[in-house]
Amino acid sequence: MRKLILLLFLISFNNHAQIEKNSNEVYPIFPICKLLPDSKQNQCFDESMFEHIEKNFKYPKTAWDLDLESLVRIRFNINENGSVDNIIANAAVIGISFIEKEALRAAESMFEVAAANIIRSLPKMTPAKNDGIPINKTFQISVEYKIPVQLDYDEIDKAPSFDKCEDVEIDKSKECFENYIAEHINKNLKYPKRALKNGIEGDVYIQFEITYDGYFINFSTIGPDKILEDEAYRIMSKLPQVKPGEYLGKKVNILYGLPISFRL
Repeated sequence: MRKLILLLFLISFNNHAQIEKNSNEVYPIFPICKLLPDSKQNQCFDESMFEHIEKNFKYPKTAWDLDLESLVRIRFNINENGSVDNIIANAAVIGISFIEKEALRAAESMFEVAAANIIRSLPKMTPAKNDGIPINKTFQISVEYKIPVQLDYDEIDKAPSFDKCEDVEIDKSKECFENYIAEHINKNLKYPKRALKNGIEGDVYIQFEITYDGYFINFSTIGPDKILEDEAYRIMSKLPQVKPGEYLGKKVNILYGLPISFRL
């Protein structure tokens, strides 16, 4: 899910380990980092922390269903035994206000529990050390819960569906979608006469957005010649409106792209 995180997290979050550095201190060591040289330990810690959060990130279902977003700041210790303790999570709900304080607190609590669970599931580590003596080390990270504006096609659960694909099972939805696209291209492709005359051929990569209400918009093309790019656009712009794709049960905008081959 790293790609998703870098785009927005996607569900989405940012991870920042804020650590005071001391020349005599050594970071805690994840089990996976034990065989690396000392010079690589800090980097391995940061990467392992990021990967752990990425792997264990779960959007609270109720918050997801209600389109709630939050930034959660979490403070925690990795103690002298290498275990996590003293987890303190503080959430700020973003972009919405609540009339009732109880409702606001309930929303904050959902995110705080989810973020704290990520940290609570960290593996036991070799503790941080100062002059070779195990020490208690405090960390602070921020986890952002943000409803995605747009996802790559590979990241969605259910592909957009044309009429012939409406009754297809979810796990077959992408196959049906892709087959329809291929059939549409084969049916509508007309080799441009000017390209034939001038011996122009090659692959055109076309990318577009499929909106949460099923429209195909924002086309862009890259190819060996504008003549072929224009034909690729003409073909794909003829696609009918679809039922939108979904991620975790929510309709989302999708970025999709594919090559169209023109061969003499």
